[in-house]
Amino acid sequence: MTAPVDGTGQTPALHSANGRGGNRVRFRPTRDAEARLLLLIDAFSRAPSGRPRYLEGRVKLAKLDFLLRYPHHLARVLVDHGASSQEVAAIDVDDAPLEARMMRYRYGPWDPSYYAVLGSLIGRGLVEVAPLSGKRGFGYRTTETGAHVAAGLSEDECFARLLIRLRPMVRHLDKSGNTLKGYLYELPEINDAAWGQEVE
Repeated sequence: MTAPVDGTGQTPALHSANGRGGNRVRFRPTRDAEARLLLLIDAFSRAPSGRPRYLEGRVKLAKLDFLLRYPHHLARVLVDHGASSQEVAAIDVDDAPLEARMMRYRYGPWDPSYYAVLGSLIGRGLVEVAPLSGKRGFGYRTTETGAHVAAGLSEDECFARLLIRLRPMVRHLDKSGNTLKGYLYELPEINDAAWGQEVE
């Protein structure tokens, strides 16, 4: 996969993990994770009116990312929350979960690498973060450069299946983090998992 150049003519590097062994690898950003979260944030920070919009908070980000990474769970949630049979049929539920499996923590599935991945995207000017107006927490949206990079990634066939999942997610799952958390707790694999257990 080749990342497109940004507004300065440079190619934004999407880093890969170089370390070996141990849980430290879970905390490192990878090229795939950065690309996936950039596409996710870009999809959920586009307002039809053209006004600035943010993906509201890390809880919402984590729940959406879980569904993006686990297509068999995504299909079940979409069926239960308004998606058409055609939208669900387009999702390959036999796709293996992307990257390392997420862990079950207090507020549901979580990936320890989020801090590093978000820090990398923010530090390289691809994503901006701002306090949410009238709410606790922070929102995330792609910058002009980030949107340009996301558009280039969207044209890469490597991300075709990811984009097939993202489209119905934007239509049906643009909810609050707490609402999405409730959706995930309807899944026995989440509700019954012990803290620190990898989610299947």
